[in-house]
Amino acid sequence: MDNKVAFKRNITSNILLFVLNGVMSFWLPPFLISRLGIDAFGMIPLSTALISYAGLITIAVNGSLSRFLSLDLANDNHKQANITFNTAFVSLLALVAILVPLLGIFSFNVASFLSIPTHIVQEGIVLFICTSIAFLVSTFTSLFNTSAYLANRLDLVNRVTVINTFIRVGLILIIFLFVKVSLGLYGISMVIASLLAGIYSYILFAKYTPYLSLNTKLFDKSILQNLLSMGGWLVVIQLGNILFLQIDLLLINTMIGSAEAGKYGALLQWSNMIRTLSITLSGALGPLILKLYSMNKIEELIKLSKLSTKILSLSIAVIVSVLCLVSTQFLTLWIGPSFSQYGELFNLMLISLPINLGILPLFSINRAYNKLRIPGLFTCFMGLVNLILAYCLVRFTDMGLYGIVIASIVVLTVKNFIFIPIYVAKQMKINIGTFYASSIPSILSMLAILLIGKFYLSYFTIQDWPGLMSHSAILLTVGAMISFVLLKGTEKKLILDIVAKKSV
Repeated sequence: MDNKVAFKRNITSNILLFVLNGVMSFWLPPFLISRLGIDAFGMIPLSTALISYAGLITIAVNGSLSRFLSLDLANDNHKQANITFNTAFVSLLALVAILVPLLGIFSFNVASFLSIPTHIVQEGIVLFICTSIAFLVSTFTSLFNTSAYLANRLDLVNRVTVINTFIRVGLILIIFLFVKVSLGLYGISMVIASLLAGIYSYILFAKYTPYLSLNTKLFDKSILQNLLSMGGWLVVIQLGNILFLQIDLLLINTMIGSAEAGKYGALLQWSNMIRTLSITLSGALGPLILKLYSMNKIEELIKLSKLSTKILSLSIAVIVSVLCLVSTQFLTLWIGPSFSQYGELFNLMLISLPINLGILPLFSINRAYNKLRIPGLFTCFMGLVNLILAYCLVRFTDMGLYGIVIASIVVLTVKNFIFIPIYVAKQMKINIGTFYASSIPSILSMLAILLIGKFYLSYFTIQDWPGLMSHSAILLTVGAMISFVLLKGTEKKLILDIVAKKSV
């Protein structure tokens, strides 16, 4: 299939998934907070973050499978592809066998590790058990999703997520409205949704790779060594990412309290949503980057990477700018007047995202080149710096939640915006400033949108949802126009060409 058609289809699917996540992030937290209370609600993002730490083990296999399997399939070597896939499958079975008792011990004793209000300890235990089960199911779902991913059908991979989301939210709505408000029942909804999404993922696996079959006898130690040679550094990178992105809720829970963790978790929904959008949009390039690399089309790979980082950073800049402009009014309408005081904190959480997330397409290049050792070590080191800096700012100053955010901004900018573009350029043997040129327009766009937006909103008062949505829509349109002007003529032509291509 034509690469432009596939890219358009994948991008369209990713945007629709972002819209769905946006709707869920908009509606679900206030719904849960109003029924569970802020303390109990804080357990939900915290449980997801903590249980995901177990992914450090499984990512060593899942994270490297697509690269090696793609090389097997590029050579039409179905026999070797079966060996590679089943080696990954058996390895995951073994890892899950190790994780089950560890997750069980942690879940049953979660009150010993975290600050949990006494009246929800039992429900908290059930929530963590269910979150653990859902995580283990998603581990195998990711394995089976590899087939659709390598077929460049990210729209179908996204459909797995959509199924999971709709079933989970639908069950929560029914249970909370007609049965009982309970953290434990929220967890059970997660398990059911994960199981049904996993079944659909297996159906895709059978459809797109009918030549692959589950056979534990095909396990090969040498293949496992190859997977782990790359996957081991993916583990290190993920450990660093956890210290960057998921340690904040744990620090807040243990150092400031569960109520503040709940408030922070609500605000974090939007930062995470934009991050998810960035990951899915950049992920749409993953199969194409692997293909260009395997065909040794390096010049095309460089052009694609420069354009994708530029477009992604500009897109994030538009979204972030508008959210910052209306943050106080948005938080007041979204959760309540008590949250209006967190407008500046909300803005601080968002302001650095355009430059720090715009370079995400470059991560796929590191994976294609199998150059992960240095990024892994640097990510892990900077993650530790983030942990130490955040702890010190909370422990020895009165910054509170602001200290957590400031630490994250400083350290993440050093890692993502400064280090990664230089490292990737060095590996590709091109000028180290190549990818910085792609980020500059996003900074200019953001400044222009904020200035124009401030002037525009000085003439209007936002007091209700219709006003918020209409003025935000106008500002988003203006922002999109500014960003489009900052693109080069050839870049505009390529974008219009992709949009004009018909999907099949």
